[in-house]
Amino acid sequence: MGCGWLGKVLAKSLKAKGHHVRGSVTTKSHLEVLRNMGIEPFLIKLGNEAITGNLNDFLEGIGTLVIAFPPGRRKNPDTNYASRFKLLVQALAKHPSCKLLLLGSIGVFGAAQGVVNEKSSPSPDDMSGQQLLGAEKSIKNAANPATIVRLGGLVGGDRHPAKQLAGKINIPAPQAPTNLVHRQDVVRFLMAIIEEGHWGKTLHCVSPNHKPRVDFYTEASKRLNLPLPSFAKTASKRNKKVMDSRSAALFDFSYRLANCGVEGS
Repeated sequence: MGCGWLGKVLAKSLKAKGHHVRGSVTTKSHLEVLRNMGIEPFLIKLGNEAITGNLNDFLEGIGTLVIAFPPGRRKNPDTNYASRFKLLVQALAKHPSCKLLLLGSIGVFGAAQGVVNEKSSPSPDDMSGQQLLGAEKSIKNAANPATIVRLGGLVGGDRHPAKQLAGKINIPAPQAPTNLVHRQDVVRFLMAIIEEGHWGKTLHCVSPNHKPRVDFYTEASKRLNLPLPSFAKTASKRNKKVMDSRSAALFDFSYRLANCGVEGS
């Protein structure tokens, strides 16, 4: 559910392993894109108060539902992500055997929470983080077997945060750790969960490399031939460093693109 920038790549990997894949989008123009990929397409929109589209047909008979749509508050500040999840969980009551894989975010942790792992209690410091945490609680309250994966900042393909910071000045928190992850590593991480059946977990998918922002973005800008960013000299309380302390032991996972460069897709 939510077959976008990350979801399409995951769907492609699932199909390559012989899985039948359904994908939902929110605009008609994207239905044909999924169909051409061999994905059974559905037009479904989760609103704050109702779900439009044939959700029951989408859910009927599926073994695993990957929930991969972001909060979307930047484009639509009125979006109530947590309310949408409550509606989804209500609909899932008709499909109790469907396993759930929520692609969440490390945004549930506040910017000044320091070093955190899967056992740390989230303390979000903005509305987006609060709604992300509310979505997690809804999924945990569902009767379905569920795993939550909190993703770091996503890079891969033509997406890299250095592009957004290129040439900017007075960027805050130069010494704050980076908490990123490459899309290729995310897909491998999720495939392991689905294929090996790791349910009832809360996991972090974040690169083990946590360079200070000033170092990471300066180096990335040089590699991409972008104008160099300029960081503020003042100190910042931002010190969040999100650790993945479980995946190596749970399913022998290692990050192949831990530097989070622009290599790969």
